Amino acid sequence: MISRKSFVSQLLMVTALSVGHNALAAERFSVEDWGKSLQASLSEKSGKTTLQLLDFKKLENDVIVSKADSKMKRKIEKARELFAQGKYNQAVALYNEIPRGSDYWFQVVEEKGWAFFRQNNSEKALAQSKTLISPQFAEVVNSEAYLLQSLAELKICDYKSVFKTTQAFKEKQRTRIAAVQTLSKEGFNESFLNVLKKADKFPLQATDVGESLLKLPVLYYKDLELQKQMLRFKVSQKGMDVLAANNTQFKLQTQLDQINEEAFGKIKARLMTLAANETAENKRVIGKLNLVEVEAIQRVHTDQNLDESTFTQNDFKKTNSDQLVFKDDGRPWIDELDKYDVVSKSCAQNVRRKM
Repeated sequence: MISRKSFVSQLLMVTALSVGHNALAAERFSVEDWGKSLQASLSEKSGKTTLQLLDFKKLENDVIVSKADSKMKRKIEKARELFAQGKYNQAVALYNEIPRGSDYWFQVVEEKGWAFFRQNNSEKALAQSKTLISPQFAEVVNSEAYLLQSLAELKICDYKSVFKTTQAFKEKQRTRIAAVQTLSKEGFNESFLNVLKKADKFPLQATDVGESLLKLPVLYYKDLELQKQMLRFKVSQKGMDVLAANNTQFKLQTQLDQINEEAFGKIKARLMTLAANETAENKRVIGKLNLVEVEAIQRVHTDQNLDESTFTQNDFKKTNSDQLVFKDDGRPWIDELDKYDVVSKSCAQNVRRKM
């Protein structure tokens, strides 16, 4: 069994593999470095420079939305438009342009899986879902990844796997779903407060939030409003520390204290909203997973006497001299992720009910 410490380290290793990720890291704003600049401006007694450094709106515009991040978001939105139009191949092509190290990679793999599912390509849909709910990611991915897998398994009549998937969902997602539900009522938990305390660089990335992914909404750290308020909180806090150390700018300290308090309240409100939205989505997924399970039970009884001749035989895609194929043992290496290949048997359709 993989330990939580090992799980998080493997997850962050995957996140750090992308060249795009490293390029983004180089652009990031550091609260600590900003504090040093403020200290320098005070030492030079440059009131104008100090005020410029405390221009929060400019800081947010310059810091929170990176060019690389915006470019990826635009691609994802375009892919979703194509998906909505039924242009699944074109949508998948755009999704494939998002690098594995991107913070949006989980989201992209799931949406790509749904595109394959809509094309009645259950095997490719399963190839995506198996990546998502592999041991490295099973506890932090969107709960809908389990719904995708169970529906694809139901479609190919792999009822045993349907039950395994729904059971895995209960085991792997229970803790995070409960934590997010509590967060929707309370606004803060220890995991987030630890992130807020340690946060220094913006925009935030998965490598900054570590184990908090196990107790907070999916991609919470990429929410623009939350990041904006976190930035205001951290910068105002740093500004007050610097001003207090210099025994100066008392009026400015009061203003910063007000900004700090307002930002803290807005952080709490935004977290509650994000958690409430995800809790509602989790309830929807749980309801559908229950329906899938009931349907699978019904089909087991209906299909138990199906003639074996109704099944078709398929072969795995041919490999070349540089490739190896291994039977899935449920414990993939990091470099095997996103490289699943699934072959299934089909089942008779005349006894199926539309869900």
